[in-house]
Amino acid sequence: MTLLPATGHADNREMTRITRERSKVESTLKELKKQLDEYQSKLGSTKKNERRSIADLNNIRTQIKVYERLIAENQALLNQLDKEIAQLQSELQENRETYHHVSTDFRQVVVAAYKHGGDRNGELMLSSGSVNDAIVRGRYMGFLSRSVGSKVNDLQTSAQQMESSRAQLQETYKQKELAMKSQQEQLQSYSSKKREKEEVLTGIQKDKQAYAARITEVRRKQRAMQAKIESLIMAQQELIRQEQERARLAAQQRRLRLAQQAEARRKAAEQARAEAARSRRAEESARIAREKAQAAGQRQPSASARTEEAPKPPLRPALPPREAPPPPPPKEEPVAVVDQTESEIDRVSVDFDKGGSLPWPVSNGVVVRRFGSSLDKELNIVTVSNGIDISVPAGTPVKSVSGGKVVQVAYLPTFGNVVIVRHPKSYLTVYANLGRVSVAKGEMIRSRQLLGSSAAMPEGGSQVHFEVWKGKSKLNPQTWLR
Repeated sequence: MTLLPATGHADNREMTRITRERSKVESTLKELKKQLDEYQSKLGSTKKNERRSIADLNNIRTQIKVYERLIAENQALLNQLDKEIAQLQSELQENRETYHHVSTDFRQVVVAAYKHGGDRNGELMLSSGSVNDAIVRGRYMGFLSRSVGSKVNDLQTSAQQMESSRAQLQETYKQKELAMKSQQEQLQSYSSKKREKEEVLTGIQKDKQAYAARITEVRRKQRAMQAKIESLIMAQQELIRQEQERARLAAQQRRLRLAQQAEARRKAAEQARAEAARSRRAEESARIAREKAQAAGQRQPSASARTEEAPKPPLRPALPPREAPPPPPPKEEPVAVVDQTESEIDRVSVDFDKGGSLPWPVSNGVVVRRFGSSLDKELNIVTVSNGIDISVPAGTPVKSVSGGKVVQVAYLPTFGNVVIVRHPKSYLTVYANLGRVSVAKGEMIRSRQLLGSSAAMPEGGSQVHFEVWKGKSKLNPQTWLR
């Protein structure tokens, strides 16, 4: 008799993975619905007052983009539910097969117990031919009794597992039905928003003069917003340039001091060598003079044989030549001065040159405005964005995409609170439209550290503006985010 496992470890891991993915999708759906509620709440109040403007049009457009993301995420949820249903059906089938095997084994054990247990236990023991045979029969009857109890437990466990799989499957069917109903409602709302957008656009375009004035105002505000951010960026880049220039000058002065010290050592060594040479020449001249005087004294005839020879001065031994002065120490290599700020930033930041590797500043956001120039065909205007706008619920945490140094915390009337973070190699990241700021200027921060939270916008909802700069060049943030 064999007992099959209720579910294998591989099936459990697969089910856990599917459930985790479904939970992630459901969390994203919840955030997207929260965004839509915020936009719709603001739009509903303006609609009651019959004041439809370009802000309302942008609000509806943002809602349409969020709906597109919502529909896509809901479809992902349906796909996950389909996978979960397939997995649960497989588990239910396995549990049924296990229950069948356990039932068969249980029947066999019960039959054996009926034939050899109960009333016949005493008879079997008394009819034993020997003490050893009685012991064997006693052990067999104990095993049979334990086997019956074990099979009863296995049968109950298998039945519970089968019932659990059936209940989970029924619950998943209900969830899929709700998800399909939600998808249908979202598609209807999406179509309704597109019709509402056309109505608002038609209403705006009726009054050409007022329409032109609104367009001019929109362009002016956009240019003013970009100019304020750019001025902050340029000011910070100038500070970085000054720091680098100071570091370069310090390194140059250091090299100059080292060169002057080396030149002084070289001149001192040359002067020592010249002094040694002059001393050697003087000693050589004195030695030659002594040798000449001695030779001349030996050649001169004596005046009288009786005249005693004048005593000769003792010869001074020749001094050994002076040793050459030791060579000057090797020239010290110039040491470059490292910018301390840049060194600290390198330790906490990543290499920005590796594109597509940075985390997003917010979770579950929808990009509603892209980087660069874009033509609005409906309003016939060209807008330019130095970064991207990400739609999120108000109060969403905003985090740094990499470690660095907070070099600017400012407030702009149209951009809310703005935080600028400096990274290696003159990279800067900008986070705008923050309602609350959690960092201070000059603070060193790590990657994914909380900077603040997103602020609610007057036209409804919340959008975080994000930019990436290298030097004075603005870059497309989406190429740097994974």
